[in-house]
Amino acid sequence: MSRFFLSYAHSAPLATSGRRDTDTDVWVRRCFENLSRAVADRTGAEPADVGFADYLLEPGTDWKALITEQLARSAVFVPLYSPGYFNKSWPMRERAVFLDRLGRAFPGRPDRARAHIIEVLWIPLPAGDRMAEVSAALPLGAGIEEYAENGLRVLGMLASYQHHYHRIIDKLAQQIVHVGAHSQLPPSRAVPIDEIPVPDTRSPDTPFVVAVLSGRGTLWKPYGGVLDPPVAEFAATVAERLGLPTRTVDQSGDLKSLDDSPAVVLVEPRREDRLGALRGHLHRWVTPIVVTGAQDSGCNEVTASRLEALGAARVYQVSDVGQLADLMPSAVSEARRHYLRRAAVHSRDAAARPTLHGSVIPATVTTGRSSSDD
Repeated sequence: MSRFFLSYAHSAPLATSGRRDTDTDVWVRRCFENLSRAVADRTGAEPADVGFADYLLEPGTDWKALITEQLARSAVFVPLYSPGYFNKSWPMRERAVFLDRLGRAFPGRPDRARAHIIEVLWIPLPAGDRMAEVSAALPLGAGIEEYAENGLRVLGMLASYQHHYHRIIDKLAQQIVHVGAHSQLPPSRAVPIDEIPVPDTRSPDTPFVVAVLSGRGTLWKPYGGVLDPPVAEFAATVAERLGLPTRTVDQSGDLKSLDDSPAVVLVEPRREDRLGALRGHLHRWVTPIVVTGAQDSGCNEVTASRLEALGAARVYQVSDVGQLADLMPSAVSEARRHYLRRAAVHSRDAAARPTLHGSVIPATVTTGRSSSDD
């Protein structure tokens, strides 16, 4: 059976009043579901068995290990090309892992290898950008001018283009099944996704910092086995999937990096003795998150109040893995957004910066402020 891997650039969550978790990748999910059904209809398999997209992973799982495993199992790689696809390290790493696997499976047979990658134009790229990849994606929509002009995403969004959208989904499913029938690619070892080099991504120079205030440092696992990777690695992976280079710190002397980078600070509430190290570093672009279990809510409030007193503009609290997974993309995007808006001003006037106070925000409650609020 031909199993496909859908690769795409994650979008930052929308910052809208009353909602922190707006899903901007909903059209990717719809595309994956439609494509899975179309492949299943042609093979007699269950839709859940024919494809993979990383949004299927459960909160708390080791994303890097499981995505590497899926890249090792899949027979067809389906990248959704967009401007963000080539600017973000995560989808480019997925692509590089699969290309490496193809090179080992089909040495000296580039045509056989290329058959296992079916490119899709998801969002048009600027004229002249990535011409080879765009040219490879255009035949999928041959005869459908709207596909080349708008990309598959727009065809799926607009009712007037639904017939074009489903024609392309059906053609894509046919190609996936054809590859599985005529060019076998059995499961094989894949290079771990965090070890593959990706030389051609264009990422910002300023890293996103994940700071940890815990007695266990970067190895802290507040939810035990429920969250496979340490919480710092989990947060860094979220930032990487949103296209940001990351740096993880857990020493007080390294907290000065918060002055020049967007950041989240993961705080263990029982380590209040370390909070003083944050004094002077809790800028608007630094988002503290108090991470603990539901049974420690009282301790959470004390820690959050201390963080407010130290100058935090906002403090989030999470008490389980689900809340952490839901909050983290928005928290990363929020910190990055404030950094882009305010970092230059604050760096010129750091000494005169007023103390910023805000609300303590449980992960399940929104502030009701829009993204344009200061």
